Amino acid sequence: MRTTMSRHSLLLRFSVVAGALLGLVSASSHVSAADALLPVKIAVIPTLDAGPLLLAKEKGIFAKHGLDASINAGGTGATIIPTVLSGQFGIGYANVVSDLEAIDAGLPLLLVHATYAHPSDPKHDPYRVYVAPNSRIRDAKALAQANIGTSSVRNIAEWTTRKSLENLGVTDFSKLRWTKVTGDDAYATVKNGTLDAVWLPQPTGAAAVAQGLVPILSANSGSLPGAVGGYFITSKAYASQNGEVLRRFNAAIDEANRYATDHPQEGKDAVVRALRFDRKLVDAADLNEYPNDPGLAKLKVIANDLLRYGLIRKLPDVEQIFWHPN
Repeated sequence: MRTTMSRHSLLLRFSVVAGALLGLVSASSHVSAADALLPVKIAVIPTLDAGPLLLAKEKGIFAKHGLDASINAGGTGATIIPTVLSGQFGIGYANVVSDLEAIDAGLPLLLVHATYAHPSDPKHDPYRVYVAPNSRIRDAKALAQANIGTSSVRNIAEWTTRKSLENLGVTDFSKLRWTKVTGDDAYATVKNGTLDAVWLPQPTGAAAVAQGLVPILSANSGSLPGAVGGYFITSKAYASQNGEVLRRFNAAIDEANRYATDHPQEGKDAVVRALRFDRKLVDAADLNEYPNDPGLAKLKVIANDLLRYGLIRKLPDVEQIFWHPN
């Protein structure tokens, strides 16, 4: 009887130990899988709005959330969208107008996360329209009859400017013209009178002031304060195969946007280091806001405006154009 109990006891102890070891092995495998960094390639427009994304890389926020992120800065939203759809980049950034125009054209694009939102204070608005100091345009309403330069026609500049002017009571835009212009030409063409004004983001807006141009319209705060002006995007094909990457990315950007909001100078410093912008211009520039709310109510307003302006053909279902985790 004593021998039987001894064998039983040994078997019981062996089962307990084996079960514990199996549990440890299983837990170890789970931790390893969770800790593995998933690669993701991200394309972003080289503006100050890239600050939170760059901080996410520098501060280890991406790594904390299980991502090995590589960032490429260059081009505009209109040029980034094709690289995302082709699979060259898993995630990209484009302004809200470029996003809605692409979706309206039937392209398989999904919005992932808000990048920036319009501030409410016109005195600290990073996106403005500038004129020469001796310009005939002395009142913002006169822009409705102006030839305005922008880096991308039929896009974000047109919506923010026209919406701002509508809010000032302007109704006739029959004489408003847009001309594509980039780089130093933006300043020169306004100073020599070839163009009446130019719409600029930051830090090119700060560079315009350094060149002697004068801001006459605060386009973000004047159009729709608090509206999300840009989104990180992905393709439906990428989303179908990389849901975990997108989940981790959203969590990382949530944290990065909060950090950039609390440490605005660090965001500027990151932009200077990564994008080689002139520090004096960056330090002189105003910043947008960095929300984590997708801003659906105001996105509907933007979509209605774009339909009125003829920039899209039909209203999107804003609930259906976002990536949602399963």
